[in-house]
Amino acid sequence: MYTGVVLTIVALHAAAFLILLAHWLVTIGLFPEATKAFQEQYTRRPVKGVLVGVFTYGPLFLLLLNSGKIPSAPIRALVVIAGFMALLIAFAGTAGLALRVGKNLTANGTAWEQGLRGGVMLALVFITPFLGSLFLLHIGLASGFGAFLMARPWRARELAQEPVGATAAVAS
Repeated sequence: MYTGVVLTIVALHAAAFLILLAHWLVTIGLFPEATKAFQEQYTRRPVKGVLVGVFTYGPLFLLLLNSGKIPSAPIRALVVIAGFMALLIAFAGTAGLALRVGKNLTANGTAWEQGLRGGVMLALVFITPFLGSLFLLHIGLASGFGAFLMARPWRARELAQEPVGATAAVAS
């Protein structure tokens, strides 16, 4: 009985480790420019990113956790969808933190190497029992959500597609 409980806990931690690492590496691979923008937010304004994330992601996550108490099925479904989208955004934003940690570990490495090394270290911190999984994981995800909001990757694409003269004409 005891061995089964221990192996279940080990398997859950291994699964969490692989899930976190996979999300971060896929984000780095699919959206390299956005991930660099998230990394830049962690470099320039890490505390602001955490605060923005706590006050925006926090309520969405708490709402997701309490979605079972919502009596209306359509509203419950909307809350669950919004909560999981916020979680996905938090995973994407936290890829910038993994890249930031990896950059300090492998200064001359490629983005893949930096993301892998930083992601492994960050995931190990996040799945550490008690302090990591109950506190640091949630602060890290909130900071990722905040980094995503502050980097505004949807705005960067619009600015890159505008002609150079269009911004000068608007500013005049």
